[in-house]
Amino acid sequence: MSSSPSDLANRRAEIDQYDREIHTLLQKRAKVVFGVMRAKAAATAAGEPTPPFRPGREAEVLRKLVAQHDGDFPIPSLLRIWREIISGATRMQAVQQIAVLAEDQNSWDLARDHFGISGEYVRTECLNTLLDDAANNRVAAAVVPACPSQEAAFWWRSYLSEADNQGAPHIVARLPFFGEKAAQGAFVLSAFPSDPSSDDVSVIALSGAPDAGTSVSALIESAGLTLPSAPASTDGAMLVEISGDPDKQAAMPAALAELPGVTKVRPLGSYAQPLSV
Repeated sequence: MSSSPSDLANRRAEIDQYDREIHTLLQKRAKVVFGVMRAKAAATAAGEPTPPFRPGREAEVLRKLVAQHDGDFPIPSLLRIWREIISGATRMQAVQQIAVLAEDQNSWDLARDHFGISGEYVRTECLNTLLDDAANNRVAAAVVPACPSQEAAFWWRSYLSEADNQGAPHIVARLPFFGEKAAQGAFVLSAFPSDPSSDDVSVIALSGAPDAGTSVSALIESAGLTLPSAPASTDGAMLVEISGDPDKQAAMPAALAELPGVTKVRPLGSYAQPLSV
């Protein structure tokens, strides 16, 4: 049976009421954000600067939404709404400049999807400039390709030729965080280290013999950890992503350095395991 005009009007009025309630709650949430800003300012004054965006905490917020969600409203739409809420709240704290290589359209799309309309996007022509801007906090974050088919995805190789990667930007997130797993993902780099979540992936760069990947994989598996994918290798330089027990992940750089054929190990950071939705 079709709804009567009066019934349709009643349903629309009900939706309008919910919209007003949602809007009221968003305004109340914004007032709490001002309290967060004051707390962060106090922490910075005490010598503990805190970045406006916290990828680990943001990941936990979205995971909880998915865990408690019940009903027909599409989860991807729910997560998209909350990403914009988070981005809007971050914009209240500071204008976020997100740097992306000008020629990397895929990373541009992923950055805009994640940081939303409240972000301010900077086109950078040179990879070294992008890394330097991120390291020195001239931008809030830099987005670089993770797919080895792109030359810029080997941005981490320069860290292997240096005495250490002190002052280098850290990996703090991987994009996309939810939805279909992109064939060509991206890493988010920041001057601040990543904040831990309940399920993280460590990223380590290492150099050594071209066939060292076999012993690297064996060591990680023997420790009861997981390689999300085979080590990405080029001329003996490898990028290793490890998930599983956090304490075992923390011990892995030292263990990798002891392997025969491995000459240098550089932890690059970590990211919250993306959601499969």
